[in-house]
Parts: sequence; C-alpha cells; structure tokens
Amino acid sequence: MAATKHTMKMPELLVFTKMFVVGFVAAEVCRAAYYLGTAFAPAIADFSLCARGILVLIGLAICVVYAVNRGAHISAVQMGRSLRLDLLIAMCLGAWSNELAMPWFSKFHAALKASDPYWAPVALLLFCTALLSPLVQRHWPRRRQTPSQLHFLADEEIGRENDDLLSNETQAKSFAETVLASGAHSGLVFGVDGPWGVGKTSFINLAERYWERAADKVIVCRFEPLRYASEPDLADRLIRDLSAAIQSKVFAPEFRPAASRYSRLIKGKADVSFLGFKLSLEPSQETVDELLDDIDEVLRRIGRRVIVVIDDLDRLDAKTVNNVLFATRRTFKLSQATYVLCYDTEVLAGGKEEGSRAREFLEKFVTVKLSLFVDSSSIRNFLRRDWGRAESQLGSVPSDTMVKLGAVLNELANILDGDSAAKYLPLVGDLRKVKRFINAILLMQIEKTNLGRTDFDKRDLINLMLLHLNYPGLFRRIYAEETEGRSGIFSVKLEYDDPGFKNAKGFAQVKEEHQGAAKFLLEELFDVGILELGDGRNVEESVLRSRACFNKGGTRNLENYLKLIVRFATPEPQETFVLYQTAVDRVRKGQSIASVLVEADFLLERTEQAHDQFWRVLVSQAYDFTSATAEDAIETLVEYVPRYSSFDNDDRGLRPRSIYSLLLLLDRAGWGRTAGRRRTNSPENVIEIARRIFGEQGFVGKGLLERLTSTDRGVLGWNDLMLFRLQCSADRGGQLYNLHTALIVDQDMSAPTSGSVSRLALLGMRKLSQRVFALFKRSYIDTGRNFITEAYEVPVDALLGKAFVHLHEQASRDPGSEHGDTTMSLRVAAARSFAASFVIYQLSNALAPNGAGVGCGHYDEVGTEDLGGISKQMNDYVFGFCFNPQIDDDNVLRFLDHCLSHLSSPFHTGRDEGGFVATKTELPGGLDPKAMGMYWLQHRDYIRGLGLQDGGRCVFMPGYTASYHDDLAGVFAVLDELAEEVASATPDSDG
Repeated sequence: MAATKHTMKMPELLVFTKMFVVGFVAAEVCRAAYYLGTAFAPAIADFSLCARGILVLIGLAICVVYAVNRGAHISAVQMGRSLRLDLLIAMCLGAWSNELAMPWFSKFHAALKASDPYWAPVALLLFCTALLSPLVQRHWPRRRQTPSQLHFLADEEIGRENDDLLSNETQAKSFAETVLASGAHSGLVFGVDGPWGVGKTSFINLAERYWERAADKVIVCRFEPLRYASEPDLADRLIRDLSAAIQSKVFAPEFRPAASRYSRLIKGKADVSFLGFKLSLEPSQETVDELLDDIDEVLRRIGRRVIVVIDDLDRLDAKTVNNVLFATRRTFKLSQATYVLCYDTEVLAGGKEEGSRAREFLEKFVTVKLSLFVDSSSIRNFLRRDWGRAESQLGSVPSDTMVKLGAVLNELANILDGDSAAKYLPLVGDLRKVKRFINAILLMQIEKTNLGRTDFDKRDLINLMLLHLNYPGLFRRIYAEETEGRSGIFSVKLEYDDPGFKNAKGFAQVKEEHQGAAKFLLEELFDVGILELGDGRNVEESVLRSRACFNKGGTRNLENYLKLIVRFATPEPQETFVLYQTAVDRVRKGQSIASVLVEADFLLERTEQAHDQFWRVLVSQAYDFTSATAEDAIETLVEYVPRYSSFDNDDRGLRPRSIYSLLLLLDRAGWGRTAGRRRTNSPENVIEIARRIFGEQGFVGKGLLERLTSTDRGVLGWNDLMLFRLQCSADRGGQLYNLHTALIVDQDMSAPTSGSVSRLALLGMRKLSQRVFALFKRSYIDTGRNFITEAYEVPVDALLGKAFVHLHEQASRDPGSEHGDTTMSLRVAAARSFAASFVIYQLSNALAPNGAGVGCGHYDEVGTEDLGGISKQMNDYVFGFCFNPQIDDDNVLRFLDHCLSHLSSPFHTGRDEGGFVATKTELPGGLDPKAMGMYWLQHRDYIRGLGLQDGGRCVFMPGYTASYHDDLAGVFAVLDELAEEVASATPDSDG
C-alpha cells in the first residue's frame, strides 16, 4: 500500500515581506524623527528639565490614550499569544536593512539635518492634532436625547438571559454545549428550524453567550446573507466575514492572503483592458482543496474552532438560498469549522412542486436539526405579566393606559386558554405578532377611549384589531360598508316577521372568499350561528350595546369599534414631556411631590394638564421607588384627589383618573419597600396594601377608606371610594395582582391566590365591601341623612376642581358666555345625577363576579354566608327613607329622578326607534325590583295625584336628558308591571 503523501506548506512570502517592510519603514521613521529632534534640541536648551519632561509626557500620553482607544493593547496581547517569533525576526531584519540602506538615502538624511529646526514642532503638532481629533470627537459630551413620550415594544432579538421571556435559556445552553462537545468534523451542519417570529436569532444569541465563555477554543462568525442578497458572489462574502471574525479574535496575518486567494479562485478569470487590448488573467493552477487546506492549516495552528452561524436563510429567494448553501458546501473542507443554519422549512419548501425536493435537499445538507416551538403558556404569561415589566421599554406609558391595556391583554390571554386557541395561534402565536398587537393598541392611545367605562366587548375589539393588522384589505371593506351611518353586509339584521337575528345575504359569499384565520375572525365577529344571539326580542341590552355585530339605528357598535381603531387620538405634545420627566427625576432624588406641584409650571389655577402628565409619568416609574418616595406619592395623591375635576376632559376626568393612579401606586409601590430595593411579592409582604386600605397596624388613623370619605369630601368622596372599590375586584382584569393578593390574604393567609378569577374576586372583595358599607351605614343610615338629596346639592366648585373653577369664573365675567354657562349647568346636573346613581348602584346591587365587579350588596353585613344582607339594608334605606314621601315631599322627586336616570336603549325590545326608554331590567338601577314594586304599590296613587307629568322638570345624565313630560308615562307603565308582579306574588296585599 502506498504511503500517504504529505506536501510541505509553501513559505508565507507575502506575510514575511510585509513584516520586513514594516520594520524597514519604522526604522526610517525613527531615524527621521531623531534627525529633526536633534536639530530642534538647541532651540529648547533654555527650558528646564521639568518643562521638557512634561512636554515629552504629554506627547507620550496622547499616543498611549489613542492606542488604547484603538485597541492596540488587545492586538498586542493577541500578537504575544501567537508566539510568531518568525515574524518578529522578519521585522527586526527589516530594521537592520534600513541601516544597510543608509547610503541610498544619504541625500534625504542630509536634507533633514540641514532643514529648519522648527520643522520638528510642526510635524509633532500635526501628529498630535491628528491623534487628538478622533479622541475629542469620541469623548466630547453629547447633548442628552429628549425622552420619548410614546414607547413601544421593539421587535429586537434578545441578548441576555434576563430578557428570555420564552424560557429558551435551558434549551439554548444544551444546544451550545452539544455544538461544543461535537468536536470539529468536516461538513458538520446544525439546523435550527422554526417559523418566523419564534425567536431563532434570540436563541442563537443565548447560545453564543455560552460559546463566548469558551473564547479560547472557538470563534463565532455570524453571517447574515440577507444583507448581501444582491451581491453576485456570496461565497466571497462568506470568506471575507469569516476572515474578519477570526482576525478580530487572534493574530493570524497569513489568514487574509489565503482567504483572498480562495476568493479570487472562486471568481475565476479576470479580463483587463489596456490600450484597446483585452487580456484574460487566469487563476493559478492550485485547486480549491489546496487553498482550503491552507486556510484550515491556519485554523489548526491557532488552535481554534470556528462556528459559522447563517441566519435568516428563509428570508431569501430560492436562487439566493442555493447560492448560500453552495458557498457553505464549498467550505466543508475546513475541518475546524462547524455550521449552524437558521431557517423555516415550510418557507423554504413553499412551492408545491419544489416543496418535496427542497425538503430532501435540506435533509441531505443538515446533519443535526433542532426545531424551536413557542408554548402558548409562554405567550399567555407574556400577555398577563411580562409585557408590563420595566425592561419592556414602557417606562412612560400612563397608568390608566396600563390598566386598560392590561384588561385587553388579559382577555387575549384568556382566549389562548380556551378551545379556540389553536385558531388564534397563526395570528398571535409568537412574540413578534404579540408585540405588534400591543404596539397597535398603544398607538390608539387607548386611555383616551375610556375603554374601562364603555360597552366595548374586549374579544370583539381583539378580533377586529387582528383583522386590521393581518388582513387590511378586508378591514378596509368593513370600514367602507359600516361607517358614516351605513349598515352593510357584515352587521347582523333583525326582521320584524322573524324574531331571530340574520346575517345579510352577501355575508356567506364573503366568508367563502376568505379561508383560514380570516374566515375564522369573520365568523367570530359576525356569524349569527357562532355568536348564538338567540331571540332578538329577548336579547340582553348589555349584548346589544357591546357586540360588534350590531350596527343599525342607535346601536352603531361596529362603527364605534372601527373609529376607535382607525381614528386614534393624537399623542401628547412632546415639547412638554421633558418638564414632567425632570420633575419625576427630582422626586426620585428626594424632593417632595407637594413642593413640585406648587411650582409655577404646575399651578392648578392654570390647567390640570400639568398634574395629569406628572402623575402619568410618576406612576409608570413607581416600580423601583424607595419607601420614602412611595409614601410621599400615595399621601400626596390622596390629598390632591378632591382638587381635581370630576368632569371628563377628552373623555376622561382627572379626578377618576387619579383613582386609577392610586390603585397602581398601591400595587407597585405600596408594599415591601425599604430604603433600597423592594422585597419579594410574597403574601407576607403584599398584605401591607390591605393594611393601608383598612387603616390597620402601622396605618391606624391613615386608612384610605376613611380618608377618601372624610366629611369635607362629601358625596364625591363616596363616588371616589366606590370607584376605588369597584376596580379592586379581580374579575375586572385590571392586572392589580399584588393588591388582589393582599385583599385575600388579609382575610385568610392560607387562602389560594391563584385559580378561578371569580372565586378570587368573591373572596377578596368581602371584607372591603363590608367595611365600605359599615362606613356608609354609620354616616348616612344610622344618622338619618338622605344621600341622594345631598348628591343633588353637591357644590359646583367641588365638581369643577380648582382649575375649572378658575376658568368658570373667567367665563362668568365674559359677556358672551351665556351659552357656556348653560352647558356648564347641564354638565353639573348630569354629574350630580351620575354620582347619586353610581354610589347607590354599587352599594345595592347583589351581582356575583361576572367581569363587571362584585356588587357590594352581594355580601352580608358580617360573616361569610353572602346572602345579600347588605343589598336588603340598602333597599330598606333607599325606599323606606330616601324615597319615602311621608318623611319629605321632595323624596318623590328623588324617586322619579332615580327612575329617569336609569332609562335604556329601546333595541332590546326589537323596535327600531330613537331615544331611551324605561325597562324592567334597567329601571331599578341596582335596587331590588320587588322592593321597587312594593314601593309603587304603596305610594302609586299619591304620586300620580301630584300631576308631575305636566311639569317641565328634567333629569340630566351624561348620555341623555329625560323629561317628566315625555318620559314619566313609560316609567309609570314599567312600575305598574313591577307592582303587578309583586301583587300576584303576595295575594293578601291590599294594593
């Protein structure tokens, strides 16, 4: 058998020549500097030794600083570790040859010696200036960028374990260790397969962090063919990137010539034109394998493996993919290289004809394949918890936006928990799509929609937004057909001769034109067979006013949804945002919030806008507040609540918005604080929130319930408290996890804090509801005060707040403000009616947790039986005292005003008419219909005899105005029905 022939490697002539020239030139530069310096030395002979030393040190310092900034020390270490004494000898020989070549440069040296001595400082200053220029440009302080007002979730790959939201760290570590342990085998290719958005690049980043720990063994080369897709020769580009990656880590001067020869060999012959003659230059006769052997020899000499990562392969067209794979295969000769390809097989095999062939080719090319998947549980965790972390770049999102956005994302997480999760995964099945969805909601400025206090169905809103993001053409068609008062083929119809809801005739055809997720969304939004609306004459009004499928007459729900998505509000003025961020920074450093809010820029007499923006920024950054800062924020906000207006400003009033901010402050900063970092959110720590609310242990005398309803705050204080209590209900989806936990463990430390939302809400709200009712009973029931009467007497100044009081006074002095005064009077009347209705409703209704919050009346005054005892006492108080004409004749007006403030849309009856009407469902307004029927049986004749229907009295509500003259007849008719039901149930009643 013939022995294997080993050919000796050719000398690296180009490398040695380069080092020889470097030594030669360096010696000549030193010689020229010596001649110029010698000529200049007499000029500074009068300088002291210290002065000359300082000049020398300055020059040396500039050179050293420049060299360090350019990484010369790193290169020097790499050169030292390479142990290339042969190259050092070549450089020394170059310096020696300069000495031998001195006669050749005698005239030049003589000219230097005879030149003006001041050429030396000129050359030195020019040299220092050239070095200082980039140093100054790099280290000169730059102007701080103005913080952005709107922050979005960036679709960026992660690079740290702390950012891993999909729990890929363990798998990435295992993969990285497998690649390292596999050794170097010629042509070893690892494939990372997964759909777009699954996080392939992030996965490789995590793996690369483990490879970096073995930096003395491997070098990672990240090749991104998408950047070079337009280049004709990707193999050449791959070699260049590989060369750059290796030379950035080790000193291998011979590598670039070898790589360059390989690049020229791949390109083939070159044509050169000279004086009209065309010459063809052929490459040398050495083969590709020989050149690859040279490159591999370099890699073996430096003792490193190379891991070549080729990302985004599936984003290229078929021809470019083939070029990349060809370029990779040409380098399989490199035994020291391991390859990692990232791709989506389904995309690469997209064509039906070429699909099977592409799959077979990949199977042949890839040695080991790893498939990445995203668990729906990871997506749900991100939607429920991880999206709002400080690391998610949402530092300046307003608190009410976080609450309302959290409610929408909670609903999306619930969808992914349901039976239809698989059908939603193509739309929100990876973090890229989820982040795009969140950014679309943030762009809508969702806090300006007052979403938490509207009838929008969150699931319908999610479905429409998914249509908007993924199928814009279909969404535009829906918008064109269902806006500006039109009712097209998408909204459902109700025909008089058929009590059931029907789809329009063209809807079935539109469904057939779309397949997959688009068809599924259309069915979820508009298909009556899927929606199961039932009989149109008995459908609940809450359904009529919330579902997107209704878009006719007064229930223009679909149009409202579409305008919410398309016509989002403008962002806040960016030029004023820096003011609030700076103020919050000062608060962090110890300045009191009260001192900030009395500054000229924050005076309430001018506008509430400054306070509004300040609290937004402060609450959004409350996660890392110290104990002192958190305490100051909570106390100051509670103090300032009554100074703000109850009226809506662009669909939002600052006073109710402040209650949302207070809830978020409690949840984020109202527990477990120290002078430094926050403790863990264990039940033992978060229970502090409940103690703050109830005024127990360390908060005796400072309980929030008592402070919000202090005597000086009157009826509006109770309105604040009932809003506060309502938002504490876990079934409302406000993402106040710590607060919900505190309310539960305050009653039972062993009670579960996770599981069924309804059960958590029922337990958590019991003590809070009982305490709230106890306060109300002590303040009004036991003392014989009529809450509803007091609500109609709320001072105008209390409703307006300090800023609007000042503006109202200015308007009153304006001779042309009569219309404005009238409008303000109507708004004041509506606010008073709403406050009375809201507080009584929240205290009286006995609703179980159903997503709208647990009713206070659901519980007993004490105990855990939950038999509705509070509701019974409230009904006795309202009908037996507040509405009792035997106590005060005006109580009849209070009763009728209450009825007229609870009118509802007529469409639950199936009639197509405008205006609001009385219904048995809505008229009680949280009170017991039987108690209302008993009251009407007892006082009906007396009230009818007063002839109030002929009067001009009106009741103003935020959504409508009802008059005694036009609407009492309908109210009396419904009251008669309630009375008849009560009478039929109690035969012995004398009517």
